[in-house]
Amino acid sequence: MGRSERLSELRPGDGPMVIFDGVTMEYAPDAVGLDDLTLSIESGEFVFMVGPSGSGKSTFIKLLIREIEATKGTVTVGGRNLAGMRRNRVPYLRRAIGCVFQDYALLPGRSVSDNVAYALQVTGESPRGIRRKVPEILGLVGLAEMSDRLPDELSGGEQQRVSIARAFVNHPRLLIADEPTGNLDPDTSIGIMQLLYRINRTGTTVIMATHDREMVDKMQMRVIALEHGRLVRDQRQARYASVE
Repeated sequence: MGRSERLSELRPGDGPMVIFDGVTMEYAPDAVGLDDLTLSIESGEFVFMVGPSGSGKSTFIKLLIREIEATKGTVTVGGRNLAGMRRNRVPYLRRAIGCVFQDYALLPGRSVSDNVAYALQVTGESPRGIRRKVPEILGLVGLAEMSDRLPDELSGGEQQRVSIARAFVNHPRLLIADEPTGNLDPDTSIGIMQLLYRINRTGTTVIMATHDREMVDKMQMRVIALEHGRLVRDQRQARYASVE
C-alpha cells in the first residue's frame, strides 16, 4: 500500500471536517461522557473547546481519533463515518490527524530532528523526503538551530514546538491540540498560540481544548463550551483579534 493511500483516511473536500450527530458516550449507566451532542466544524476553522474537568472535552477528542466508539449517534471526520471504519484502518486515520498534547510526548533519547523524522518514518516517507521536510518544519516552528539537541536540553516552550512540528510535518487536514499551553508561562503560551494560528492559516482545521480563558478571549475564535457532556455554548467570533 502506497503512502498516499495510507494517508487518505480523511477525504478531500470543502464540507465540514467534523460532524457529531446526536452523539452519546456512556462509560457506565451513571457515567456519561457526552450526552446527545450535535455540532459541526467546518474545514479550515480554528475552534476552542472549553469546559471544566469532566465536561466531555477528553471524550470528544477520543471519539475523533476513534480511541473509543460512540454509544449512540454518528461521528464523521473528514467525510468518513468512524463507526463504519474497519479496525485495521484506525491507525491510518490517526496518522492523518495531527495531535499535540500538554506533556509533549517526545522520545527522550532522540534529537529534535529525529523526533520529527519519526512521524514521517511511520507513514512510509522516503529518506529523501525526510531530509527535505524536517528542516522545513523546524524552520516554521523556529527551531532550525536546535535540530541536534535532545528534549531535556530544551525549555518547555521549545519542547512543545517540537511536538507541534511532529504533528504538522505531514500537513494533516486536522490538528487536535489538547491543553498545549497548560504547562507553559503566559509569554511562552502566546508564542505557541501564534504558531497554531499560522498553521490554521495554511488551511488546517485546528481544534484546541483548553482551560485558558484569557487566551480564548484574546484570540476571539469560535468557542464550543461543554458541561456535563452537553453543549452549553457555541459562539462564533467575527474575526481573529490578537495574541500580542
